[in-house]
Amino acid sequence: MRNVWRDPKSGKTFYRSRRGGKLVLTELPDLPHDHPDFIAAWASAKKGTTPPPVVSGSIGSTWRAILASAQAREWSTGYHAIIKRHAEAICAKAANVKARAVRQKHIRADLDDAGDPVNRLKAWRVWGAWCAARGLIEEDVTVTIRNKRRKVTRRPPWTTAHKAAFRARWPIGTTPRALMELTNWTGARACDVVGLGPQMVRSDGVLEYRQSKTGERAYVPWTCPLPKWAAHLEPERQMMLEAVAPFAGHLCFVPTKAGKPRSEKAVVQLFQKLCRELALPVSIHGLRKTRAVESIEGGATSQQGAAWTGHIDMREYDEYAREFDRLKAVSGTPAEPEMDVAESRLDVRRKSPL
Repeated sequence: MRNVWRDPKSGKTFYRSRRGGKLVLTELPDLPHDHPDFIAAWASAKKGTTPPPVVSGSIGSTWRAILASAQAREWSTGYHAIIKRHAEAICAKAANVKARAVRQKHIRADLDDAGDPVNRLKAWRVWGAWCAARGLIEEDVTVTIRNKRRKVTRRPPWTTAHKAAFRARWPIGTTPRALMELTNWTGARACDVVGLGPQMVRSDGVLEYRQSKTGERAYVPWTCPLPKWAAHLEPERQMMLEAVAPFAGHLCFVPTKAGKPRSEKAVVQLFQKLCRELALPVSIHGLRKTRAVESIEGGATSQQGAAWTGHIDMREYDEYAREFDRLKAVSGTPAEPEMDVAESRLDVRRKSPL
């Protein structure tokens, strides 16, 4: 490990660093370098802090090592935040419990108490796989655990009426309107919307960005010609461009007053407040579904629409398509001629990554 030094006389191991121009040695425990307590002590020494005492081989000890490991550094920012949050919640209840004493019944009890059991189980599975691979537990007890089925409240898409009500309250030039139009057009998650900026617009007029949740790229027609299946959305695009124009000159489209990117949490909470004030039963994430639905309504295939929103799991996108098809079947909406749809798909493949 870098900057780890062993004194040849005493045999002690130190973390070597420079602070204020002086060489500083921080003593590390006499353990193998892959031991969780050694990794935790090394990570704390690197930060210039002293880790609080924890029982060796405990849940707290192993989690500290996991979060300081090379594996954790490869996680996306969003995923790292989720795992760290749940790791801290687990340690708050059982930091000094020996890892070898953990059984499935203990994990299931923790899942029952967790407000977000889905992500809590993800954290436990990270812990189980990491500890089992290093012989800290006899077997990964998390593999066969499944969360109880819970009724899921789906976020509805924004309708034309929802958008009209929001636009009537927040005109062009306001921050809420700019955030709403940007999210509506890109179909991006709130965690990605806050970081979108003009530097992401390619020379061919396509906004390209890498999603923080999945690491996959999404492609949004910014100024390039729209494919035929999205031609009916041109008024929406122009409205979006007008809404973000007053905030030009920064690295993100809708910055704070200080010119910095907004936080995901602040934007989500802002929209919760604004939608509640207008009695709209929707959220900012519902705009992502709206973009998918409107693409399907225009005749886009799942692959074409998903390239715009960045969906990787096509099952979710196909579910949007099924919902639309059922509505269309009873609404008397005339079907788009098959030749036009095929021509549209061919034109999209020729002109853009969408």
